[in-house]
Amino acid sequence: MSVMETSLPGPGDAVAIMCQNQMSGPTVIAADAKRNYEVVFQGKDHPDGEDVQPIPEALLRTIQFQRALSRGVLKVIEGENHPVVQQALARQTDAFAKRMQQQNMADREVLDAPAAADIIVVNCIGPGSRPGAVCGEQVPVKSGDTGKPPLCDRHQGLKDRCLKRGDGPWVLEDDGTLYEGANF
Repeated sequence: MSVMETSLPGPGDAVAIMCQNQMSGPTVIAADAKRNYEVVFQGKDHPDGEDVQPIPEALLRTIQFQRALSRGVLKVIEGENHPVVQQALARQTDAFAKRMQQQNMADREVLDAPAAADIIVVNCIGPGSRPGAVCGEQVPVKSGDTGKPPLCDRHQGLKDRCLKRGDGPWVLEDDGTLYEGANF
């Protein structure tokens, strides 16, 4: 008769702590700078299950592990009753989540802002077909190019009459001759 070995903890054995990475990419946690007791997690919901790893006893008592739990980087999925885990989970995690959300918003704002070399479309400020109306033809300009007035090819001759004050919009100065005998 053979005795079957089991991986379940018996009486007096330490309970294994299993943690899951909550970040989308790989995460590495180590007990010290020499990377002793290093644990490498793959990104959350990894198809091979490598986002869940056992944590060695030596790593449990490190500040790195406690911070990873309190900030929501790692989540205990087995062994929550361990005193070190309970202490780390009792810490506030909202501050870290809020910082991550703010960073995400800041990143999106940078990505959504037009670069200086991007081409944007603005309306021509030249005169339209009747007094008081503007041309309105779409003119492509570089996003950072504030040195040239937005005029279509037909109104390029009026660029000397265009003014821009500070960071205000371009305006076309009218000396009363724009519509005299003009055939736009």
